[in-house]
Amino acid sequence: MVKLSDPLTQIIILGFVCFCCPGMFNALQGTGSYGLDPKDSDVGNRAGTALSFVFAFSSLFAGALFNILGHRVLLILGGLTYALYIGSFLAYKYLTSIVFVVISSCLLGVGAGWLWCAQGAIMMGYPSEGEKGRYFSIFWAIFNCGGVLGNVIPLALQWNDETATGATDSAYIAYMVIMVLGAFLTILLLPTSRVFRKDGSPVVKVKYSNPLSELKSIFALFKDWRMLALIPMFFASNWVYTYQFTAVNGVNFTPRSRYMNSSWYWLAQIIASIAYGAFLDKKEWTRPTRAKYGLILLAAVLAATWAGGVAFQSTYGPRSAVWDDKEQNYVKNKLDFHNIDLVKDTGAYIGPFFLYFMYGVADAMYQGYSYWLMGALTNDTNMAARYAGFYKFIQNLGGILAPIVQTSTLGNAPSVGHNTLNVTGRGMGEIIIAIVLVFLGVFGAIPVAYKAVQEHTIEEGDEVVASEKQEVFEDVKA
Repeated sequence: MVKLSDPLTQIIILGFVCFCCPGMFNALQGTGSYGLDPKDSDVGNRAGTALSFVFAFSSLFAGALFNILGHRVLLILGGLTYALYIGSFLAYKYLTSIVFVVISSCLLGVGAGWLWCAQGAIMMGYPSEGEKGRYFSIFWAIFNCGGVLGNVIPLALQWNDETATGATDSAYIAYMVIMVLGAFLTILLLPTSRVFRKDGSPVVKVKYSNPLSELKSIFALFKDWRMLALIPMFFASNWVYTYQFTAVNGVNFTPRSRYMNSSWYWLAQIIASIAYGAFLDKKEWTRPTRAKYGLILLAAVLAATWAGGVAFQSTYGPRSAVWDDKEQNYVKNKLDFHNIDLVKDTGAYIGPFFLYFMYGVADAMYQGYSYWLMGALTNDTNMAARYAGFYKFIQNLGGILAPIVQTSTLGNAPSVGHNTLNVTGRGMGEIIIAIVLVFLGVFGAIPVAYKAVQEHTIEEGDEVVASEKQEVFEDVKA
């Protein structure tokens, strides 16, 4: 019989909350330009920058709120901001005003910081030491089903509409309804104090936190060498989305092909998370060994995938600008990019499709290893909440800067004006920067994987208890 108080049950419910909220968000984001016409890619980039900026700072302090208010408040309020955000893009189609989009982006930045901090704390703090990879894979698979389904809906609606340039009204409305339902699904989650592992132990030590002590604990992370070493990995993890979603999928494919690519991108995440999670929990190896082998496997997959990315990038990219009478400015030339359709150009579609699938595999492994590594450093849900907040803070700093590179003369999406007229390198600069950042993250993780991961995690409080037990034992022995 399934118990609601079982950690795995809670992880599954959390997976469905994220399936409905950030899962639908990922579905729309993955199509490029948040479902808008590719000519409006600047709108998506500005919204993404505003979102990432607020998201970063909301995440930094969300760990304190988690430990004071609990996860249910953060999840339900955070989930509702996703629906508001999607509504702003629907409104933009008719009002063409970016003001509402930017305001809703900022509100989502706050809400997403809360939601993902609560998610990270639960996912890292609830499982026992030998099940952290398995719990991640279960959550990640359910969550990314949202991305798959969220693309299947508009794919079916727009399959025969060859004139479409973005998402339909019905697609936006479907996303919003699912997000609201997901936010209220949070009521099925129990307080952490009522969740117990199979051995009867609670998943969290009850601590009566106050704002000042929580802030001190958060800023102490900036002195933790393990967190500092992982900053490059955290920073790069969201950076690549801007390139993959907009510079690859958003400008090189017809709408139905973009939806197909995006649905398989998230399906790749499901497959990779299950396989990689099992690899990271392999019982035949010690946990330090799994940390090392996991990083080696991750580096190999990243190298192969991004090599394919460079090969594809060499076939397209901005190199010329055309004058637009409506804009009264120079705009990017659509002829500089592909317009591949999965039906009409099947032969040309297969290679880029497989590349995009592998981008999904690589991302699931990169994010999964980050979470697994943090989870290997603590079993305490309170500390996991702080780690998750720190992770999202650094991650979204990357999300702030990536669109700036993309719209610069080095990027693939300078749409209007000076940068469009003076593009260099046909977008190759953007992918090279992404690759450098990704592998700096791998190198930064080496000392943590090789030095910090132990077979069993000992928390600060546990060290004191263990020391006292040893003293008592020695006294008895004497």
